[in-house]
Amino acid sequence: MKQMKVYELVGPRRVALCDVPIPEPGPREVLAKTRRSALSVGTEVWRYVNHGHYGGEGGRCGYNSVGEVVSVGGEVDGFRPGDLVFAGEPHAEYFVVPADQAVKLASELDLEAATFCYLPTLGLHALRSADYQAGENVLVVGLGIVGLLAAQIAAAVGARVAALETDPTRRAVAVGARIGPVLDPRAAETRDLLAAYFGPPGPDVVVETSQAWDGLVEAVRLAHPGTRLAIVGIYRSDPPPETARELLRLTYMDRDLFHNQRLKIIGCSNDPADDYPPGVVRWTLTRNTAYVADRIAAGMFDPRPAITHRFRWDELGTAYERFVAGDRGMVGVTLNWD
Repeated sequence: MKQMKVYELVGPRRVALCDVPIPEPGPREVLAKTRRSALSVGTEVWRYVNHGHYGGEGGRCGYNSVGEVVSVGGEVDGFRPGDLVFAGEPHAEYFVVPADQAVKLASELDLEAATFCYLPTLGLHALRSADYQAGENVLVVGLGIVGLLAAQIAAAVGARVAALETDPTRRAVAVGARIGPVLDPRAAETRDLLAAYFGPPGPDVVVETSQAWDGLVEAVRLAHPGTRLAIVGIYRSDPPPETARELLRLTYMDRDLFHNQRLKIIGCSNDPADDYPPGVVRWTLTRNTAYVADRIAAGMFDPRPAITHRFRWDELGTAYERFVAGDRGMVGVTLNWD
């Protein structure tokens, strides 16, 4: 039986390339040979360091893969060998996926751009969860890969966008993506610059992606009357006591800033992965991913300015370790499987 390479988490900060049989597609599945895959650096590195999503359970890593269809099941319509597809599958030489969860890509689509069909949907889902309307002011806090793509997709759907990031290298990457003002939240002039840019309404929506308690505090501080705060970032540790007290002072303990300001705090994850009927769930993960793929193909959204690092397929461990060692300049990271 033919074998393929797949990455497995085998311990804390240990990832291994393993040989496993190439899967056969079931009746309603698609088998594809991977061409490129992308890293979701924050979440993947968390799993790498902790040997799994919750810690200790291991598993495979990655969920942004682009491949070329090799074969399809007998009940599959709409896909054939040679088609390019995106799927939320791990870093591996081949992947098999249910046909209704594979997104068919335009044949001319840039392979690296295509690996970022899913990650922008996190920002898109945050906007929808916050009842975004075209033309509103959107402030993105944190410019890792999720934050930068959230800012780009907000601009693509008509928002007036500004972004905050403490790291100068990430700010430089974001400036190259031309999303609007990219500011350091610690700078004395930042609040005045935002006020001049957004005008009296201030930010209608704040999308918080930093995964840092200080980022959340800053997001709350910059809220205006009626602002909706959509929290995408996951805070994986307890806040310092003073930060926790400051958050309480800025929200539930302050009638003017919370009650009278009608601040809305919205927890965001992502769209449902299951293929629900449209009458039950209008925007599923697959539909949103297909929407982003269409915008890339039409030239209306380009994630490539977010790409900062490229590695060979056998260098995933190196990429993880560079981020663990503190390389905050790593934003968009791809693996080449050709």
